[in-house]
Amino acid sequence: MDYVEDGSRFRVDLEKRSLYIDRKCLIKDGVYEGKLTDTEFFSIAVLESLYYRYKHSRPSERSDSKQKRYFRALKLNELSDDDMLYGDDREIAQLRLETYLLSWILSGLFVWDEESMGKWFWQSQNDKDLVILRSWVEGTK
Repeated sequence: MDYVEDGSRFRVDLEKRSLYIDRKCLIKDGVYEGKLTDTEFFSIAVLESLYYRYKHSRPSERSDSKQKRYFRALKLNELSDDDMLYGDDREIAQLRLETYLLSWILSGLFVWDEESMGKWFWQSQNDKDLVILRSWVEGTK
């Protein structure tokens, strides 16, 4: 987080289970050293909260120039005054959201349940824009 706050670029690849900071691979194909986060905090409610913060975050030229986005965020003209005053920086909010989901997947605790989540994607009941694809959870085979 500190590196990105200081201007480093990042890229998360959910299908390949990888995280890059300034082109340096920190997690490659799901292989990493150390502990990612406390597994007791993994929940849909936390994911939805992180998504809300991302969706209502303040964009920058750099965040707008990203080519691959997993999630939809509001455009500048769609943000409220409160979003502009109190919203997170979009890149930081994106990093938090995507690394949370990646950590949850890598922990082995996020398992796709076709009966409750659907065949190809899960959609939040609280915000229909929040969609998780099955391929992100199960990865490339």
